[in-house]
Amino acid sequence: MGIVAQPNIADRKILNVAEHTEHVTFQPTVRPTARGYHLPMISHHRLAFSPEEFVRRYDLIQSSMDDLGLDALLVRGPENITYFSGYETPGYYRYHCIVVPKDGEPVFLVRDFEWINTPEFAWSTKFVKVYDWDHAPSVTANVLDQLGLGSNKRIGVEKQSFFYTVDEHETLARAAPTNEYVDATHVLWNARMIKSAEEVEVMRRSAALVDVAMQAGYEATCPGATGDEINGEVNRALLAAGGEYMGLPPFVLAGERSCLPHQTGGKNALGRDDLMYFEISASHRRYTAALMRTIFLGKPKDEWLRAAQACIDATSAALAFIRPGVSSHDADTVARAVTTKAGFAPYHRNRLGYSIGVSYPPDWGEGEIISLQQNEPRLLQPGMTFHMPPLCLKYREYGIGFSESILVTESGCERFSKLPREIVIKA
Repeated sequence: MGIVAQPNIADRKILNVAEHTEHVTFQPTVRPTARGYHLPMISHHRLAFSPEEFVRRYDLIQSSMDDLGLDALLVRGPENITYFSGYETPGYYRYHCIVVPKDGEPVFLVRDFEWINTPEFAWSTKFVKVYDWDHAPSVTANVLDQLGLGSNKRIGVEKQSFFYTVDEHETLARAAPTNEYVDATHVLWNARMIKSAEEVEVMRRSAALVDVAMQAGYEATCPGATGDEINGEVNRALLAAGGEYMGLPPFVLAGERSCLPHQTGGKNALGRDDLMYFEISASHRRYTAALMRTIFLGKPKDEWLRAAQACIDATSAALAFIRPGVSSHDADTVARAVTTKAGFAPYHRNRLGYSIGVSYPPDWGEGEIISLQQNEPRLLQPGMTFHMPPLCLKYREYGIGFSESILVTESGCERFSKLPREIVIKA
């Protein structure tokens, strides 16, 4: 039996975090925005970024809202909510929504069970509780009405989000039939595409965690070790070093199972002459970096070594080519030409790379924002960050790849990892 909509629920009180929090461990503050609005905030040491960084993001969103002629924006995707407000939770499987009025204070609709995370992670001061027995979209419709956004308004929604459902859209349309609901998915995507200096610094910390985990994987790789055992060491190292749960698990595969996309572990043991594949990410404050490497045992096959060198060279070619003003399409073409010339075109099936930054399961990337791939004409800009994983997959024989997470700079690009990109053979 489906959920019955509640279009006429009683007004939900818009609460003030400071007045509703028993133990106040933050300071109320106000920050001016680019257009002179004085934005109420709460400030505390647990914020992932400075208040000024969050105001920068607020201004970006407001500017894009102006471009679309929006009176308000509904922020629904968990990555977007974290980016805009700082709020974090793995409980995004239940309803969360930020109502961002034009030149006004945001109101966060949050599950009653989860609302305590608000003063712990976010800067926003206004929230509304959504109870587990509510029809959540009806609560949003009610809040819009309270904010004077219930009729003849132009409301931006994330139509391309996993979380903005058909039911939610139909509920809002029924509750406010004179409103216009337009796709504003790209408002947050475009804002997240270019990272600030503060964001880059957090990603460097994630990359350092990846390096630690990769080295642990290298050390655990030996004849007789199983994929499960080596995967356990990688995960142990990640968490012991302070890593958080990832958007995807580490992909740690031994021998012929290395050919399987997005699989991990396995009971199969490494042979004396074998290969070990790693693709590992780490998350710090929900910001991700990732790295792919392959190492060999004993006397690897010549084809394996040639595939490895082709992937290394493809990554190197992309690193040398990438700079502001070149297209995503051309970056992919440059790398793909290397693996094609080496004879591995049938096994190099994936795009060159994808945007990386804020992540929650089911992904550690931001490929929906922009990818380095064929038929993507957009030009690269300073501050973009990508994970570039050229790899070759040959069914039931091997998976071999070498990647880098990179930052596009003013004159080129730089990689986040400190580990070398080279063929490693353990005797």
